[in-house]
Amino acid sequence: MKPIANFSVLLTCVLVAVLLGGDKGSRGHVQGLSPYHSSLVSWENGVFDRSLKKLHQQERLPERGLEHQIVQILAHYKTGLKKDRLLRVPEWIVEESFKYGYDPLLLTALIITESSFYNWARSNQGALGLMQVRPFTGKAVAREIRMKWKGESTLHDPKANIALGAYYLNKMILRFGDLGLALEAYNHGPSQLSRYLRKGYRPKRYSQKVFQQYNRLRSRSI
Repeated sequence: MKPIANFSVLLTCVLVAVLLGGDKGSRGHVQGLSPYHSSLVSWENGVFDRSLKKLHQQERLPERGLEHQIVQILAHYKTGLKKDRLLRVPEWIVEESFKYGYDPLLLTALIITESSFYNWARSNQGALGLMQVRPFTGKAVAREIRMKWKGESTLHDPKANIALGAYYLNKMILRFGDLGLALEAYNHGPSQLSRYLRKGYRPKRYSQKVFQQYNRLRSRSI
């Protein structure tokens, strides 16, 4: 009977703690409970917090594996980034990819196609950074995602550039309903792509380049 009695006491403590709203006294005890019973509740809370932390770390394992793959890919490119920023790029790619349901290697393939990971790249049309975002587009997108816009320098911030590019790609997917078309819109611009489609022409060259790069990256990771 003793284990049952102890369980009843513990259950009562937990119920009282919930009813009292978890308020704590000045010494860390739950108000209305004896120091002994309060310490039991505190101990349970500590175990629960540690379990949550361990679970979160386990959930991060697949992300870290993907980040490691991207680190290996980055080693083949000249990025123009300082080491502290460079080390965060895989994390930002994975983070933004998961936000929109992309495979991070797809976003990696897009970056390679756009800039070969060179942070200071500038196209003939004035697109900048890793994902080659034009300042006009970047400013509009920054407003949509409530990012502070600091002019062209924003696009040379790899974290901001990846966030803007990933969001813009997702916007094109929602607009055209097809990843291949979205990639073409990313490259040509949505208005130009719409004109092509109205004329019965569907461009494929750019999207095929991205998909080929993506397939190469996937074959290396298998």
